Amino acid sequence: MSHPRGYLSSIVGASVAFGALVAVALVMKSRELPTLAPTLSREPLVTFSATPLSEAAIRDRDITFYIQRVKEDSTSAIDRLALAGLLYARARITGSTSDLEQSEMLARESVGIREARNGQAYEVLASTLMARHAFREAHAVAVTADSLEPDTPSHLALLGEIELELGDYDAAAAHFRAVHYDGTQFTIGARVARWYEVTGHVDIAREMLRRAIVSADRRDDLPREQAAWFHYRLGELELRMGRVAAAESSFVHGLRKNPEDVRILGGLARAALARGDWRHAADFGEQAISIQLDPATLGTISRAYAALGDTAQAARYADAMSRSALTQPGAIHRAWGQFLLDHGTPSDRADVLRRARRELRDRHDVYGHDLLAWALYRNGYVEEAAAEMKLALSQHTEDTMLAEHGRILAAAVATQ
Repeated sequence: MSHPRGYLSSIVGASVAFGALVAVALVMKSRELPTLAPTLSREPLVTFSATPLSEAAIRDRDITFYIQRVKEDSTSAIDRLALAGLLYARARITGSTSDLEQSEMLARESVGIREARNGQAYEVLASTLMARHAFREAHAVAVTADSLEPDTPSHLALLGEIELELGDYDAAAAHFRAVHYDGTQFTIGARVARWYEVTGHVDIAREMLRRAIVSADRRDDLPREQAAWFHYRLGELELRMGRVAAAESSFVHGLRKNPEDVRILGGLARAALARGDWRHAADFGEQAISIQLDPATLGTISRAYAALGDTAQAARYADAMSRSALTQPGAIHRAWGQFLLDHGTPSDRADVLRRARRELRDRHDVYGHDLLAWALYRNGYVEEAAAEMKLALSQHTEDTMLAEHGRILAAAVATQ
């Protein structure tokens, strides 16, 4: 039986877990491929076709192949790791909760079979836990990985990323500073860039992401969606900074890599909304949700139709956003919460406040404090909101939304 190719070459033992919904990647280093790939015969599995298979079709074949491998060998940690990585990659693209659950189960089985020299399985497991917002458990898994293979750059960067989500910025800084980053492991660089971004060093973050893009673009073995992700990541940074033209440029470059990338289409919708191009905001957003539903993109489309004066369509997409957000992991989908605070009813705003308080019990990051601050303000608790906003701004994060909320709350306090 032959070895499946394509997605497997870059996803065995790998996963992606960067940012707010969700934005995270662990791509296996090329020098590790020989140790993970099982030795198989060279007999052809399928006959050649004149039409090349899509990446999704190749990935699905790889998944089918490894499902059979796992069934046949109950003691193979490597096969379970390979299948876990492939299912996680598909879950990121399709939003399948079933694939995510199976990936988590297989990663647990892999580390249960072999703890030593199986750090990538711990990374996949931590990434699946982050995807369902189980950040405390993800942190415990990452700590275990680091204890088994101390000072491994990917483990340190993973710990730092999880600590950013939890709002433990001192611990995150210690782990990121310990990372030896030589400029070649671009996925580690993207994680470190996130730390610089959150802590107010946007110029450094931007340069690291640009270097990551150069490194990723040189690879001919990366799936298109992984190569496009780095362009998306830079575009998101630029958009949060209010640099709309730069954001659109990054998104367009990413779309050339992967023309049906739902993240990039959603980013283009938000960029169009930011510059008041309501029609293109709706068009890009509808292209994105025709591939995969996303609460944030549904909210963007709703706002675009409201600006166009189409209240019926705006209400339709707002309702779809709420239904979609309520299926997402975590105490609250933050984009949905912000939307309801600005466009919902008093009952909606009270509900967001309850949910934001609940999430902040465990997840103390700047965006959690911002959501709670804005929920308090929109429910009439100005002084408490201002105190939360100070925490949201404590890391000097450069973000137009945070800055706007800070200005509004400062003015509200001054007029009391």
